[in-house]
Amino acid sequence: MTRKALTPFIIGLAVIFLGAFVFTFFNIYDSFPHLDKVFHISGGIIIAWFFSNLWSEKFKGFDKFQRVIIFMALGVLVGFFWEIMEYSTSQPPLVSHELLRYYIYGGNLTDTLGDLVADVFGGALFGLLKR
Repeated sequence: MTRKALTPFIIGLAVIFLGAFVFTFFNIYDSFPHLDKVFHISGGIIIAWFFSNLWSEKFKGFDKFQRVIIFMALGVLVGFFWEIMEYSTSQPPLVSHELLRYYIYGGNLTDTLGDLVADVFGGALFGLLKR
């Protein structure tokens, strides 16, 4: 894997994990209940950026609309796995791990659907802004 492909991955991990830990530690989520949507939009952008760099040669055969659709699909695919992980923290045996539940909240159906829409939006935004 090239350095160009790894750059968005490293930046994405730093933004999402550091942001989530800082916001949780200082209880910022309590003041702004939908702040996690910013992370999901960022996640969609970062995933699209990562795959855009990783598969740059393969994307040359697609027009802009097709690339946007692919980036949206990648955003929702990664978001889907994140939501499965969130849900799993509300199920035995993980439900009894307080530290894990503290940082990864399961939410409800409305939260999950909103998160997936934000992931799709982030992928689409990247695709529309990328040349």
